Amino acid sequence: MKTGIFALVLVAASVAFALAGGTLLGGVHPPLAALSLLLGCAAGGVAFFRTPKEKLPPMAGMDWIVAGVFLFAAARSFLWLLYESGAEMRIGSPYNLGDLALHVQIIQYLASGVPLWPANPIFLEGVMRYPAGINLWNALLLEAGAPLAKGLVWTGLAGSVLSLFWLRKWGGSFAIAVLLFSGGFAGFFFFSPAWASIAEGIEWKNLFLTSFVTQRGYLWALPAGLALLCCWRARINGKPAPFPFWVELLLYAILPLFHLHSFLFLSALLVAGILAAPREGKLAFLRLGIAAFLPASVLVWTVTGGFAVSGGFQWFPGWLSVDKGLSFWWINFGISLPLFAVLTAVVFWKKQRDAMAFVGTSLLVLIACFLFRFAPWAWDNVKLMIWVWLATAPFLWETLLRPLPLAGRVPLLAALFFSGALTLADGLSSRHLYGWVNRKEYSAAADLLKGLNPAETRLALAPCVPHPVALQGFPVAVGYPGHLWSHGYNYRATEMALEVFFSSGTESELLSPITHAVIGPQERAKFGPGLWMPPPSGWHLVKQSGGMSLYGRKSAGLPTGLPDEDPD
Repeated sequence: MKTGIFALVLVAASVAFALAGGTLLGGVHPPLAALSLLLGCAAGGVAFFRTPKEKLPPMAGMDWIVAGVFLFAAARSFLWLLYESGAEMRIGSPYNLGDLALHVQIIQYLASGVPLWPANPIFLEGVMRYPAGINLWNALLLEAGAPLAKGLVWTGLAGSVLSLFWLRKWGGSFAIAVLLFSGGFAGFFFFSPAWASIAEGIEWKNLFLTSFVTQRGYLWALPAGLALLCCWRARINGKPAPFPFWVELLLYAILPLFHLHSFLFLSALLVAGILAAPREGKLAFLRLGIAAFLPASVLVWTVTGGFAVSGGFQWFPGWLSVDKGLSFWWINFGISLPLFAVLTAVVFWKKQRDAMAFVGTSLLVLIACFLFRFAPWAWDNVKLMIWVWLATAPFLWETLLRPLPLAGRVPLLAALFFSGALTLADGLSSRHLYGWVNRKEYSAAADLLKGLNPAETRLALAPCVPHPVALQGFPVAVGYPGHLWSHGYNYRATEMALEVFFSSGTESELLSPITHAVIGPQERAKFGPGLWMPPPSGWHLVKQSGGMSLYGRKSAGLPTGLPDEDPD
């Protein structure tokens, strides 16, 4: 418990100090990064000594097996998260082909010293609309001297160990299994001729592979949220909180900076806690809500660009089952939904105070996820639904499954977890190692942009992922369309203007913030081989490196020669 709290506070306090200092000083630079990490360690040390010592119950045989599978899955996922192999930088997850590129761009962008909160790095509109807390943490590590790839790996492994501890603390091995082996009945048809058609209807995918590994905010938000669940369950049951109030306040108030959907679920649960807890607990929940309201609201406003999330919340009944029939539900969820319904009836019949708060809140959130979408991409509702299953896991085990005789419990566990276990095994296969970006192109892009300040630069380049130039941490005119659409940007007109700009040199007023343009293999592949020969009026060649050319506006006062030209 003490070590788990230390780690959570270390990250949260470091990021909080860096955000405050970077806002006041105009960016995060190495001295501020080092100071933020030191202050974070100090805050974590205080939390460590102020947290009462508490031991977990001893592990039995099945506990060791489930924990071992979790650690193996984490090691396989994060040791091969990003690595060099021959001429390529490679990744180990197909779900990370696009997500990791955005994370790397944001980390490099934040580490470059841009003013906080920074301008939008993926579109010509407003400020960055992304809960980048864990990326700011990696930016601090990068500024402190940790190589980018190693910082990503270390953070992934540390977040996994921390999550394993808090999963076991919250719901034992069953909660760990819920994250590892989520799935419906689809896996039972894995070896059947109908598998190809069934696989097309799978939307409730393995939570560990598709959410925990790819949504980097979970590396902190998941264990922090579980720590709050442990604290709030104790309070609802009239027991003392397991750690100091200021720690609880820090974890909850800063949560929007790391993962907005987690904050939404925990906020709903906070309201349930106010209603369900005894008098002293109600006052504690109220005090937490009041104390966290201002800082949390500011952070929500920050990461949403002033609550400007276009097309985010909409009526969307049926979630992703439209035109897929009733089979969608058993393929994706199997017996999970019937068990959830039985659990809800039982806990409200027994009037168990803590179970009613957690299961009742989860039921309302699940219904909302099946009736509305909370982001432009409806699949993102999974970011809320993951909390539904984790929050109910200990009650499902304690109330329904554990009391059953072994002959009844084993088939239910097999029905719950077989499909997800099969998906996990397949997802961890060594065949899932993918080329990501050419190392020579990546180095050439770094050389091409050397000397430019990301705070004063806006690049026009092909909107593809991963782009070796975007990975250097420079803001671009139009990023990868998949990111722009899922984040709610109206980007089509600007994307068309960019295509005209590259193809004919005709520049729209929409592109006026651009300071530089890059012509490289990605641009030639997308817009044609003979681009900008000669460059359009008002632009001139600044530098060449590794088959890439950097152009700048003549009005920007840039040199007209090529003093750093590297034709190789």
